[in-house]
Amino acid sequence: MRSAAAKGKRPPPPKAAPIPARSPVGGWPIAAALAVVAIILYAVRYALLPFVFAAAIGFVADPLIVTVQRRSGMPRWVVAALAYLALLALLALLGYAIGVNALRDLVQLVGQAPQLLQNFIDQAVGPNGVVLFGATYTAEDIIGALGAALREFVALAVVAQIGGLTIGTLFGLALTLVLTPYFMISGPRLAAGAIWLIPPERRHSVVELLPKIVPMLRRYLVGVVLVVVYASTVAWIGFGPVFHLANALLLAITVGVLELVPVIGPLSSAALVGIVAVQQASLPAAALLVGFVILLRLSIDNVVGPLVLGAVTRLHPVVVIAGFICGAMLFGVVGLLLAVPTAVCIKITLEHYYAEPIRPEEA
Repeated sequence: MRSAAAKGKRPPPPKAAPIPARSPVGGWPIAAALAVVAIILYAVRYALLPFVFAAAIGFVADPLIVTVQRRSGMPRWVVAALAYLALLALLALLGYAIGVNALRDLVQLVGQAPQLLQNFIDQAVGPNGVVLFGATYTAEDIIGALGAALREFVALAVVAQIGGLTIGTLFGLALTLVLTPYFMISGPRLAAGAIWLIPPERRHSVVELLPKIVPMLRRYLVGVVLVVVYASTVAWIGFGPVFHLANALLLAITVGVLELVPVIGPLSSAALVGIVAVQQASLPAAALLVGFVILLRLSIDNVVGPLVLGAVTRLHPVVVIAGFICGAMLFGVVGLLLAVPTAVCIKITLEHYYAEPIRPEEA
């Protein structure tokens, strides 16, 4: 019997090894993975701030970049680089205008601080002092107590902690400026990479949800801009026609723009207004200015912000307020910044899921 080779026939090719098939990813593994991710994000929540701000800037600038790219025919990286340079120029101009005025006011305050403090205390306690719990305290007694409290404040190294916080804030700002061009240039690529992390059999749900979520998030950003406009307008009315402050328009714009930065922004605007308040001629004028700023802050946090953001995102104001509180308690500044967008994404996801027909039970 002759072999196949002897007959001139080639032996049959070996069968290819079967491709291993994986099991579909179920809901519980995805839930466990999301829980692990949430724990990791909670542990590094403060380090996420520069990434969140840079991603938000890239998200806001993306429609403008796409429009200019289509009309001009230039590559995306060129358009994004030009937009980033324009953003840097705007920030530099605004920072210079604010910094020069704030530095001048601060230097003036440091030079006049003892006299201003003496005048305020004299107006508050009067020439005969003030009686508290049966004891009379004169202006000199109060100034001495304040001096002792200041020395104790310095001894507790609080100033060093404030300095460390300032350095951390500056580092975060620098990191944000470094990350921003990456998100502006490679925003679509980063978004596609994030979607790639989802199991293939479940990506279609995310792709169907994105066209519903993105417009809602853009409306949320429009609402934030409206809140900034409200804060700047009301602040200008108070600082200009009512209190007749110098550089009222610049101070009002600063207060409005700082509303874009959660927690740090309102604290910074309060510090700026406080510097202006202590330079007022009388204690009642300074108290009225501080009261006006407090009322403006309360109106933004509890009335205008929830109403405007709730209207543009179709969320009830109670849900917006609850989101702010829960987000701040769980994730601090990051949670406060992402509270409403997260609530919007959850709402749209549930609407999409509940709209699907219920699968009939198998017999």
